[in-house]
Amino acid sequence: MPEDPYLWVVLGPNVEAHAEPFNMKCNIHNKKIPLLRGLLCLSTAIWLTACANVIPPAGGPKDETPPRTIDELSTPNMQTNFAKQRIELTFDEWVQVQDVFSQVLISPPLRYPFEVSLHKRTLRFDFDEREELRTEATYTLNFGEAVKDLTERNPAKDLRFVFSTGPFIDSLKLSGTIVDARSAEPVKGALFMLYDNLSDTVVRTERPFYFARADDKGQFQIDNIKSGIFKGFALLDADLNYLFNQPAEKIGFPEDSILMDGSTQALQIRLFEPEKQLSLLSADASRYGLLKLVFNQEPRNLALNYRDIGQQIIYEYERDTIRVWYDTESEERWEFYVKQDTLLNDTARVTPNGRAVFLAGSKLTEGTRSPVIKVNPSKTATLTFNRPLSQIDTSRIFLLEDTLQLRVQPLVKIDSANRRQLTLSYPWREKISYELQMLPGAVTDMYGLQNDTTRRTFVAGQEKDYGNILIKGDSLSTGLNLVVQILSPEGALVKEFQTMGQTTFSASINAMNPGIYTMIVVSDKNGNRRWDSGNYDLHRQPEPIKITKLEALRASWDLEVAVRPPN
Repeated sequence: MPEDPYLWVVLGPNVEAHAEPFNMKCNIHNKKIPLLRGLLCLSTAIWLTACANVIPPAGGPKDETPPRTIDELSTPNMQTNFAKQRIELTFDEWVQVQDVFSQVLISPPLRYPFEVSLHKRTLRFDFDEREELRTEATYTLNFGEAVKDLTERNPAKDLRFVFSTGPFIDSLKLSGTIVDARSAEPVKGALFMLYDNLSDTVVRTERPFYFARADDKGQFQIDNIKSGIFKGFALLDADLNYLFNQPAEKIGFPEDSILMDGSTQALQIRLFEPEKQLSLLSADASRYGLLKLVFNQEPRNLALNYRDIGQQIIYEYERDTIRVWYDTESEERWEFYVKQDTLLNDTARVTPNGRAVFLAGSKLTEGTRSPVIKVNPSKTATLTFNRPLSQIDTSRIFLLEDTLQLRVQPLVKIDSANRRQLTLSYPWREKISYELQMLPGAVTDMYGLQNDTTRRTFVAGQEKDYGNILIKGDSLSTGLNLVVQILSPEGALVKEFQTMGQTTFSASINAMNPGIYTMIVVSDKNGNRRWDSGNYDLHRQPEPIKITKLEALRASWDLEVAVRPPN
């Protein structure tokens, strides 16, 4: 092609939309350029610049072919006696690389960060100059879905690069599934790691020899493993360092060491959060009459005590919180002690000033907001107040039945398990409305404050509006202890049962609101009547547990539920 002194464009014979930038020289500032030629040069330059933006062609069949490597242009795969070098993979089409950090997995893991880059159609993998590869080890570089074509984003399938620093490629495989110990749901992203060091401390001090990451089904597979005995360990790695170094990281482990000898193996690993040591997170005594203690988990087996200055104390437990309601006329500061064996020994300090201001500005109130309260005809009605109750005066409590306003006498009590609740027991008549009137002074709280006039309307439902859950277990193993819990559709505990070595078990929960309930069955191996998580240092697996969504309970229906021990 003759050279034009004002415009030179070189287009290769196989021009593509993704070709390298065009070689273009254009001097539109030369005064000798004729006007027409100058405009032609400028428009050509603009057109060529626009071509630099990659625009997939419209129409035609959709590209569903993933990128493939060109072996003769790539670093040879499956090398033995490999020496550290740049690894290049050249593809048969233009590609892009995304999510390198999450997609590219290297086993055994490298000590230092690696670098992945693109040059034309070639992916380059570079080791850190400080990296020292293990001797006599087979390495697997798994690129996941990091490499995709430009047009349809098709990922390269099964893109792996394998090499050995020894004289042969190891070929053994190990697969398995990682599930959550409580929910039995698969745990995506959890690591399963193998160590040739069998010490128990290795999971905290050394990176694994091999590892794989579980997919969205919780399944993993480690390839190219050498023969030998390994320690296995599963980890949901919070800080991405391949070490179990944070107490909150979920873990799991097989019962025994893993012998890799060519036999087929499929592991089932239950991932659990190790039991935490109970700790007191906060102690709020800013408001007179209440000390609120918040723990890092539900507190159990606590010894609670306090320095006595003549105060009245009532405890209220709710999940991870203990409310210590108190009243005293003394303004002397006092201490509240929280102990759990030798693991927890904490003190909260309370300054009980402001009692007069508190009493002057406080009212005893009942918290029901609904104008009409539906009553189960087989159960008691409850009213919840804002503070613990100490006395009731039934002569100031009136329950009027139906439109005739006939006064009836319910059994009214303060709930011993929750002193803020008032229970009303009565043989409620179906579809009948009741008006409850509580005159001033009907209830008195622990501070001596009394209610104002309170009115509530109850309407009794019909027995046919409710259903029954019938629970039955047959042929249970002798000596097997089970904890059976039924949770409401909202997740609250409805009822709990224990089978202490029984071979058969039956129970019923009657007059239940329709809905979808949940049954939890725990194999209570240590007999403490609750589910216990695992402990790696004690080599203790989490107790087997099964959580089941029951068939929907319908009105006027008996739902039969079979109790089966969890695996």
